[in-house]
Amino acid sequence: MEERWRGPGVGTWIAGGLPALLLVGTLVAEALAAGATGPNVHRPDADCRACHTADRDALEADRGAAGGLPAADLDPRRIVCHGNEGPSHHTGIRPVKPVPETLPLSAEGLITCTTCHFVHGEPAPFMDFVRIENSRGGLCLTCHELAELQ
Repeated sequence: MEERWRGPGVGTWIAGGLPALLLVGTLVAEALAAGATGPNVHRPDADCRACHTADRDALEADRGAAGGLPAADLDPRRIVCHGNEGPSHHTGIRPVKPVPETLPLSAEGLITCTTCHFVHGEPAPFMDFVRIENSRGGLCLTCHELAELQ
């Protein structure tokens, strides 16, 4: 019986695709394992001073002001807990362009982690706890032009 070429089949996928899939899986697992390295400060019973300039009692007494009381050195603190998870927006800076109310700034008008992310267990419909869907850059393009991001 004559053997016909059937195109790439299971054998081709196992020979080429499976090792690549295993490599990607390994890299993802390593990245996740290397991600959060510090204590989980997002828990309700965590030490608020890990990110804020006030203790729990003061923050709970005025929840509205709590978001405006981040530590001045929040970027280095973020790296201690989250590691270097890739590009991240700088915090503690004043935005150049107007920012919509859905992206809250600190009391001083500075960008903080909570400008773009939910961090206290709020319902977050999107990955990475972002406040605006970002799979196609929607969050970033809320404040930035595409040319700035390339």
